[in-house]
Amino acid sequence: MLASDNALIPRLANQAVRVVMSVAGVLLVLIFLFIPTGTVSATTSSAGKDGRQIVKQMLKATSQQPFVYEEQSMILIDKSNNRDVRDIRRYLRVDSSNKARVLLVFDAPEEIKGVALLVVVNSDRQQQGGIYLPAFEKRLLTADSQGGADRFLGSDFSVFDLQPENMNDFIYTRLDDVQINEVDFYTVEARPKNAKVFEQTGYKRRILTISKQGFMPVKATYFDRYNRLLKILTRHHFKNYGGDTWLPDMMLMDNIRENHKTLLKTRQRVFSADYVPVRMFKTDWLFANRHMASTIEHVFENTLTPRGHPVQSKHSEPAALDAQGSPVQ
Repeated sequence: MLASDNALIPRLANQAVRVVMSVAGVLLVLIFLFIPTGTVSATTSSAGKDGRQIVKQMLKATSQQPFVYEEQSMILIDKSNNRDVRDIRRYLRVDSSNKARVLLVFDAPEEIKGVALLVVVNSDRQQQGGIYLPAFEKRLLTADSQGGADRFLGSDFSVFDLQPENMNDFIYTRLDDVQINEVDFYTVEARPKNAKVFEQTGYKRRILTISKQGFMPVKATYFDRYNRLLKILTRHHFKNYGGDTWLPDMMLMDNIRENHKTLLKTRQRVFSADYVPVRMFKTDWLFANRHMASTIEHVFENTLTPRGHPVQSKHSEPAALDAQGSPVQ
């Protein structure tokens, strides 16, 4: 190896550490995104619903499964339309006690390829785990947690934006219903319940736009601590994964103030225990660099005939809005 190569490795490693350490503070975010939210009692009539009831129904419609494998891309788009892409594989397994195991593997860009985040969260939300850098000694690195209002991986999403709705933290008020292109929507204002939540989120209020058909959260408008318009989140390409469960394949965060956008795109989603065997959430799996292999190799190692396949789904295009609030055709 050339001397210049020896000098290059620490620089690449330091860059990887900076990028990944910024992610370490949001480990819980990446976990909570895919932990089932639990059963929410449904009401069949929309008449007389208040804001809180509408949000409850929305959470029921977007609840997930205990075994999830996903391939995602996070695309950062600046005002000149320059794009920065980060590719991630995400594995989640939740047992009957609500103990969650999560493994994230970075596939791109090249300087962080193979870097992994491993975390185990108990039912009381206490977490263990850290960051693994394949080029260095076999141990997990940890970092102090990031605040909820901080930007995630340099994107336009904050830590809070990616978390599921915690109804205990907000006061919900139903606003006037709206109709866009003959599609009916609820609008609900969410305000922090107390000063602590306000500081954690960084938002004075949010306006949630929820489809009346399917209770899909198609849009969220964010106002900063001074009640100025800050950014708009739209969710697109909703798919039905059986029963009343609807999930988006794309989320676009349009940062109005910074003239910057972030697209979070799910390329593949599989609900199957075969894709997330328990052994892959152990440190010896990482230290042997077995996470570098393709997902299908893990599946065939687990069973001769994989039972998990990408879930067949049904699109619901009217529930997807663009950044101006119009349904995407």
